[in-house]
Amino acid sequence: MRLARLATTAIAAAALLTGCGGGGGATDTAPTQAPETYKYLKVNLPDKAGPHDAGFLLAHQLGYFPPTKLHVWFIAPSHPARPPMYVEEELVDAAIVHEPQLIQARDDGRPLVAFGSLVPHPTMAMIWLKGSGIDSVADLKGKTIAYPGIRFQKDFLEDALERAGLTPGDVKIKSVSYYLESELIHHRADAIFGGSAYIEGKLLEAHGLEPVVTPARKLGIPDYDELVLITRRDRYAEDPRSFQSLTEATTRGGMTVADRPGAATKAIVHQKEYEDSARPNLPIHRKTIRAGVEEIAPRFSHTGEINRVKLQRLVDWMYARGMIKRKWQASELLAGP
Repeated sequence: MRLARLATTAIAAAALLTGCGGGGGATDTAPTQAPETYKYLKVNLPDKAGPHDAGFLLAHQLGYFPPTKLHVWFIAPSHPARPPMYVEEELVDAAIVHEPQLIQARDDGRPLVAFGSLVPHPTMAMIWLKGSGIDSVADLKGKTIAYPGIRFQKDFLEDALERAGLTPGDVKIKSVSYYLESELIHHRADAIFGGSAYIEGKLLEAHGLEPVVTPARKLGIPDYDELVLITRRDRYAEDPRSFQSLTEATTRGGMTVADRPGAATKAIVHQKEYEDSARPNLPIHRKTIRAGVEEIAPRFSHTGEINRVKLQRLVDWMYARGMIKRKWQASELLAGP
């Protein structure tokens, strides 16, 4: 079975993945045996733990997975662009990714499908600082823009620049992986793209700065399901109920965040402490995380369902702009009927 093979590859995966939680504490490998009545699933977070993971992490902390016959381990990727690769190579069973990331992964030939929505609207934004002399995207000419390094983000950024009358050659685009806000704090970039008001924006405020946030929709980017759960198509076909249960429990966690922001914050801090254990001097801004949790709480999906109409519009938009080679049908990108 694939889950058995997954256990044998966990040691190799440790070199690629960072941070893991589950079973009442952190661990680097999945257990070699599981009770017959339970299924073990290893899930990739979209990046380092933050408010966007509040629903999933709270579901884990409050024990929402075991009643659905699941034991869930979760892992932060070594780079935010890698979760689709980890799923394809069966280093993990499922991953939380951005919906455009799934579309481009399928366009690249990866046999992946989405089976649940966690955040049904984009939170991605362009951010610069008040007093920087930047009043619009057009003012970024000659400036440096940092982004996390996922391909769709660069494509979306270039589209936003073109709408403002600029070309990619008019700016310096810098891939930085994690700690995007640091590029503004330490003056290594003039703007950042791909972050959000409730993570990077709150961290900038914690440093006494005033972020100016331009949401994706104001940059001409269509509405879409920001974060979705994905797996291999064949894995879903083998055990659809386990993946459906993962969506149900995670959605329940997301719906609980508004009532339990303190518990959600504690879950995020616990995971960040584990992820940053090799960097003990790296500060964890608990109040900032709490503020971000409270802001994103109403944004979590209440159904877990992916909006097929929005997905098709996003595909069509990306295809028209040359971001993908094929105009996929939404049904081809989704698990189940």
